[in-house]
Formats: sequence, C-alpha cells, structure tokens
Amino acid sequence: MELLLYAVIFSMVLIISNATNKLFPRLPLPLIQIFLGIGWALFIPAEQFHLDTELFLALVIGPLLFREAEEADITSILKHWRVILYLIFPVIFLSTLSLGWLAHSLWLSLPLAACMAVGAALGPTDLVAFASLSERFSFPKRVSNILKGEGLLNDASGLVAFRMALAALATGAFSVGKAGISLGISITGGLLVGLLTGFVNRWLQKLLLSVRASDIASELLLELSLPLLTFFLAEELHVSGIIAVVVSGILKASRFKQITLLEARVDTVTHTVWNTVNFILNGSVFVILGMELEMIAKPILDSPLYNNLLLLASVFLLTALLFLIRFVMVYLFYWLRTVRLKKSLQNYLKDTLLLTFSGVKGTVSIATILLIPTKLEQEYPILLFLVAGVTLLSFLVGLVVLPTLSDDKEEGNDDLMQIAILNDVVTELEADLKNSHLKGPLYAAIDNYHGRIENLILSQENKLIQKDWEELKLLMLSIESDGLEQAFEEGRIRERSYRVYQRYLRNMEQRINRNLSSRLTYYFLVSFRLLRLLGHEIVTFGSGFRNWWKHEDRQLETIDCDQIAALYLANTEIIIESLEDLKGIYRSSLISYLQESRLRETAIISSGAFVERVINRMKPNNIDEMLRGYYLERKIIFEYEAGHLITSKQARRMRKNVNELENYSLRESANTLPYDVIAYTQNR
Repeated sequence: MELLLYAVIFSMVLIISNATNKLFPRLPLPLIQIFLGIGWALFIPAEQFHLDTELFLALVIGPLLFREAEEADITSILKHWRVILYLIFPVIFLSTLSLGWLAHSLWLSLPLAACMAVGAALGPTDLVAFASLSERFSFPKRVSNILKGEGLLNDASGLVAFRMALAALATGAFSVGKAGISLGISITGGLLVGLLTGFVNRWLQKLLLSVRASDIASELLLELSLPLLTFFLAEELHVSGIIAVVVSGILKASRFKQITLLEARVDTVTHTVWNTVNFILNGSVFVILGMELEMIAKPILDSPLYNNLLLLASVFLLTALLFLIRFVMVYLFYWLRTVRLKKSLQNYLKDTLLLTFSGVKGTVSIATILLIPTKLEQEYPILLFLVAGVTLLSFLVGLVVLPTLSDDKEEGNDDLMQIAILNDVVTELEADLKNSHLKGPLYAAIDNYHGRIENLILSQENKLIQKDWEELKLLMLSIESDGLEQAFEEGRIRERSYRVYQRYLRNMEQRINRNLSSRLTYYFLVSFRLLRLLGHEIVTFGSGFRNWWKHEDRQLETIDCDQIAALYLANTEIIIESLEDLKGIYRSSLISYLQESRLRETAIISSGAFVERVINRMKPNNIDEMLRGYYLERKIIFEYEAGHLITSKQARRMRKNVNELENYSLRESANTLPYDVIAYTQNR
C-alpha cells in the first residue's frame, strides 16, 4: 500500500507541474518538476528512497532514447557524423580527465580514480535534458541534429569511461588499450543486440500479419516491449544497452510505410500512447532528479566535516570548466573546418555557443555516479554531491543562456489563416440554412465553428486582453441572468420556457469559465444565484419546488418560443447599450466583436430555432451537419494551399486537426446518460 501511495503522489506531482506550467508558461516545466521533487524529498526519510540505477536506465532512459531514435531524422543526423563522433569520443574523454583532475586538486583526500569517475559521469550530454530545453526554444536544424546524434550515442562512451575509472580505483592501474578494447566491444555488442531485437520484432510483426492474428493491441505491446527487451538483453551480455535501444529504435522506424487501415489505426494509437509515456517518463526524470539532489546534498551540507563554501566553489568551478572545455573543443573543430574550407569563423560562432551551452547534464549523470559500489558511496559521499551540484547548475545555466542565443518557438503563426478558413466554412454553412428544414442542428454546427474562431482569436491576445474578454462576457451573462429572473418573477415567461433559457445560460457559463479569475467570479455568481433562489423558496414557502413536483401540470405546459424571443431581444438591447457605454474603458475592437456576435445571435432567435439549438447543444445529434462542416473545411484548406495562401506544412497541420475532430464526432460509443437524465427531468 505504501508503494501505491507513492505512485498516487507521484502522479499528482506530475499533474501539478503540468498545470503550473500552463498557468505560468514562463516557468520551464523541468525546473518546476525539479523543485517539486526537492519539496517531496523533504518529507521522505532518506532510507525509504534509493534510486535503483539499473532499473532507472532500463525503464526510463532506455524507452526515452528508443522513442527519440525512432522519431529522429537519421539521414540529417548522419550528415554531421564528423562533429558527432568528435563530441562523443575526444570531447567526452578530455572532459573526464580535466574534471577528474580539477576535482582531485580541490579535494586531495579523494583518490584520483574516484575523481575520474566524477568526470566520466559528467562528460556526456543528457539527451532528455536537452530535449526538454529544445521544446521551449528554436534551434537551427543543423545544431539540433548534431545534439540529437550526440545525445543518442554518447552515454555509451561515458559509461565505459566510468567503468574504467572504477576498475582503476579497484586495481590501482589503468590501461588505455584495455579501455579502448572495452569501448569497442561495448559499442559493437550493443549495435548487434539492437539489430537482432529489431529484426526479431519485425519478423514477429510479419508472422502475426501472415496468420491474420495482428491487431492494435499486439502491435502496441510489441513496440512498447522492444526497448525493455533490448536493454535487458544487452546488459545481460555486458554490452551497451543505450546503443542497443537506439539501434533498435532506428531499425523500427526504418521500414517502408504501408497505407492500410490497420497501420493507420496502430500509428494513431501508438502516437497517443507514446506521447503519454514520454510525458510520464520525462517528468519522472526531473522529479527524481529533484529528489536525489535533496537527498544527496542535505547530509553533505549539514556535515561539519566539509567546508560548505569550498563545496559550492567546487561545483561552480567544475561547471565552468565543463563548459570551457566544450567551448574550446567545439571552437577548435570549427576553426579547423574554416581553415580547410577557407571560410570565415564568424559564421560558426553562434553554432559553437549553442553546442557549448546545450551540453547540459541530467539524471543520467546522477544515475551513473550511483553505479559506484555501496562501500565507495559511503566512504566518499562527496562524489555524489559534486555530480548532483554540477548537474543542477549546468541545467540552470542552459536555461538562462540558451534563450539569449536562440529564438522562441513560433506558435500559432498560422492562426490568422485558420481563422479565415473557419470563417469561410461558417459562410458556407449559413448559406445551407436557406435550404434546410431543420435549422437547429445546423445552427449548433455553426456555433461550434464560432467557438473555435473565438478560441483562436483569444489565443493570439495577451493575458490582459483575455482578462478583459472574460469580464465582458461575465457582464453579458449577468445582464442576461437578471433579465431572465425578472421576467419569470413578473410572469412574462412560463416555467418550461424559463428552464430552456436557463439551459442556454449554463452553456454560456461553461464557455466563459476558462481562467482562475473568471472561475472565482463565476462561482460567486452561481452562489449568489443559488442563495437568491433559496431565499425565494423560503419566502414563498417552496412554491417553485411544489410546481416542479406537480409534473402532470408541467407536461401540459409548452415552450413558448415567442416569449423566449421577446425576452432575448429585450436583453440584447440592454447588452448592446451597456457594451457601448464601456467603449472608453475596454478596447473598442472587443466591444464591437461582442456586439456583432450578439446581433448575429438574434437572427437565430428570430428564426424560431432557439429551442432546437439549445437541445442540440445538450445532446450531440447533429453529426451530419458537423460532417458537412468538416468536408467544407478540408475543401477550403485545399483551395488555400493551391492558392499558396498557406504552406503545405500548415495545410497538413490543419488537416490533422480536422481528422481528429471528425474521429471524435464519429465515435458511436459516446455515453449519452447525462443527456438522457436531463431530458427525462425536463419532460417529467
């Protein structure tokens, strides 16, 4: 049960980190997860949590690298094979020797071989850490490909260097030849294991297809189990599990694409599952990193045996040397290239800086140093502290420096064209109204498109404009609600019509309730309305409840569309006037858009389709009309692409969105119980 409790807490930590990042997007998600991990570790006794490094590498790092390899553009990466090999071998081994020498110079009580283990753990760039940074910033494609190629393969050389340092610590001798042979065996063996498991996986797929036993579940399980099996087999054979899972991932993706229904379904499900798995595993990496940082650092900093100032100075000096060596080595590589190609070195300066400060460390470094024997860990706990401190500091340096060297990710750059396309779809659907006998479902489809347009418009605005938008919508809702209550109390609208109008207002409330401030205001309005209703029932001795209970009389009562239309138009006049008075306070464009939207709604009311529209909003039975909208959207996207108004990449992204919406709309297994309960209650 304790393990189950930790799993629940871990899930909540990931949810909280993601929600915090959405509310405060300037805070990097990995940094949030690291601090949450530190906070969680404060409440866990140190003896109750210990990172099983081999299990961590197999269950977390292995699958992450497998998926990165599967999605990587290997052809583009291989174009930079020279610099990738340069970063994997000379740079890592020089970093290992330099960092080990500095650590030994600062702490003479530590054996040189133990310090070399620290350097080996800090040598490789952490691909998971780099991937988390690259999600926030825009890197040149060549730099991104170099870093991905380095990150996919460098853990093998780092682990071999680490094991050689441990061997030297145990035996007191170090052999360059033996280290080279060990590295060659590890890489070659990992390559062969990856090829073997990749081909076996492909053979099993073909076998299942040939006997007609293949389905989505079996295909998904084969893929998810492939990195686990590959890593396990490689480690049992004492070769590089990292190289093995990377090779198997590349082989998995390197096959001819077959356009079949099964392949399409498998790809959709696999993509969704891997996105979820990646989020969980990436979150696990940084939460565990935070927990390990706290559990490693606290005993050392609290111990009277160590000088805290020297500890912190050691971390800063090691981090500075780490980036300095990387900069010098990368600079030297590009200097030699410019001499050979007779180009200006200035053209490569930005690439050099990006490659330098993207060489951040992560949980793999801590997992590597934790591979040391327990006896050495207890005898030299400072080794763990130095690795943990440099890991955190290097990641923070990357977060601070990289934004100044790279561009922010461009998001929503095709929103304007998307809005234009959706507006064209609305125009086509409104034209269909002339020949439609049932206007309610068609109006519901038009409402859906107007909602998407509103979301796209708001997504381009800053937080202040979005806040103003919510406040204006809440004002309109308040006017609408007050007008309805007053009309009901004065007997200008009957109860059944009152309930239908209330349903319309509830839909409005759900669409407004998007951020924290509007949510609190929304809850206040709802609470105030409930208190007013409760007070009315107390004063009238429960007249409203008695009327609701007499369902026989309610069944005879019909919905008066004329009453609803008259009330809606009266509320519209008040809303238009109120918005007009606010033009000096809020942006005129917002006011005008809301006024035009409200006037457009009056056409629906005047058509007598209000009741149908409300019902269709409650129960999704307008599938045909929505499919018509999706057809029109695809057609208009094609026309925009043919007219070079949008790029092929933008068109593919838009078509993908349409496909997802259509698949969701066509789901026949949708649970309609809530709608049926509401309909039953309304008809009693």
